[in-house]
Amino acid sequence: MNETCDRCGPAVPAARRVARDGELYLCRHCASQLLPALPAQGWSVQPAGEQLLAPQARTGRAWLR
Repeated sequence: MNETCDRCGPAVPAARRVARDGELYLCRHCASQLLPALPAQGWSVQPAGEQLLAPQARTGRAWLR
């Protein structure tokens, strides 16, 4: 995944993926500035390179962990 920061532009790689109704990609600097406010507003924050799985998909299948 070669995502870039939605605030800084294409020259800065994204470090965090932020999702709610849509999704944003943020660099480390922008994420550290916004991290206190985002979860309080209902946004979920994950590292940018992680694949997200539904919680039920993780149980019972060791190859998914």
